[in-house]
Amino acid sequence: MATGVVIAGYTVVDGTGVHRSRTVIGYIAWLFLCQGPVLPLLALARRGRPLFAQLRPVRGIGLTGGAISLLAYGLVIRAQAHGNLATVAALRETSILIAVLIATLLFRERFGRLSLTAGAAVLAGIVVLELAHP
Repeated sequence: MATGVVIAGYTVVDGTGVHRSRTVIGYIAWLFLCQGPVLPLLALARRGRPLFAQLRPVRGIGLTGGAISLLAYGLVIRAQAHGNLATVAALRETSILIAVLIATLLFRERFGRLSLTAGAAVLAGIVVLELAHP
């Protein structure tokens, strides 16, 4: 339940923020500028100087993942700026179902009753979001 509330919260904040800002890129830039340094500073405070040596072997993967994350987030924000927020939110949450499929098919993770129930709940939420607007 708490996860759903958080997802609804950031969806409304992003949708409202991008509509009130002047540009999609400006909104994303300010958001990343304000939030971006927080996690690295927390990691540095927790691990200290050894953090740099630990990051060195995986910095390429980390930077690539960060760039892909920024691109994906940018696409969602652009869609929210130009489309119906409920439709974009529903489409965005289908990624959970895709992640379950990838985990099951590629990584051979077990697909049990809990995964099926969670997937059905996500699917039901998507349907409700889509049926809620005319």
